[in-house]
Parts: sequence; structure tokens; C-alpha cells
Amino acid sequence: MSIEGDLKRVVEQEAALEFERFDEDIAFELGGLIRQAGKALNSGGIAAGIYTFDRTLFYGATAGGTEFNRIWIERKLGLVRLMLKSSYRVVLERGDKSRIEPGWAIDPAKYAIAGGAFPISVRGIGVVGAAIASGLHERVDHEIVRSSIAKLLGKGEDFLALPSA
Repeated sequence: MSIEGDLKRVVEQEAALEFERFDEDIAFELGGLIRQAGKALNSGGIAAGIYTFDRTLFYGATAGGTEFNRIWIERKLGLVRLMLKSSYRVVLERGDKSRIEPGWAIDPAKYAIAGGAFPISVRGIGVVGAAIASGLHERVDHEIVRSSIAKLLGKGEDFLALPSA
């Protein structure tokens, strides 16, 4: 699929993967699903984080996950908080511009234009946080999170999946 096709699909994913409610128990279950999906794909280490914009609800890593993963997770969270859309969508929209531009007047140490953070949207409320993976290629990180949310919502893990690259 083309960049334009992927971008269209990611926008569909964001619109369709909406929670009726979101709390600490749902966050814990989602974080475990993301961690397990990453572990199944990677022996080099992956980390998963579930956040509302005011606190951490889940953080977990596999063997090989490092502090570097946590820092990337927090920077991806910053981008979702700023843009209210998935970090991979921002990557696709910006093309080869993967750096924070000086004109944005934000600290690049707090934001990352890198895929893997998916907005947590609650019906009737909007985006309240993000589910994030770090440790694999940004498209794979995105798909691990998307598939875990889709599975948790009962839509099946292949729901609106991006095609294999």
C-alpha cells in the first residue's frame, strides 16, 4: 500500500478504535496485550506504556528493554498529546520530515515524530491518552498497538490492519 493508502487506513483506525470507557483495569489488560505481542515478535526487547494525559497507568518491558525505550515512549506520548492523533499518522503526514521544527517552539527532547503511539479515544469525550510500544520499527510498533486495541475491543486483531510492508 502507498503512503497515501496507509495514511487513509490509519485515519480509519483512529476513528473506529474508540473505547466506551477507559480505566485502570482496561489499561492493564491493554498493556499486557501490547507487551505480549511485542515479545512474540522480538527477542531484543520491547516496552509498552499506557497513559492518560495526567498519569501512567501501565508500563512493562520484556528482557532487553531499556531506559532508552521508556524515553522514546514518553516522547511519543508527548506527540499524541500535542497532535491528538497517532504518532505514525504524523510520520506519514510529514513524509521525510521526521524532526521537530524550530518554528514549533517546543522542546525536541519531549516529543518524537516516530510511530508506535496510538491515541486512546473514549466515545463522547475524545482523546484522553495513548497506548505506546517501543522497540521495533515504527510501523510494527504502531501495528502492535493497533492490533492489541482492536483485540481488546472485540474487533479481532486484524481489524483495519495495515498491509504487510
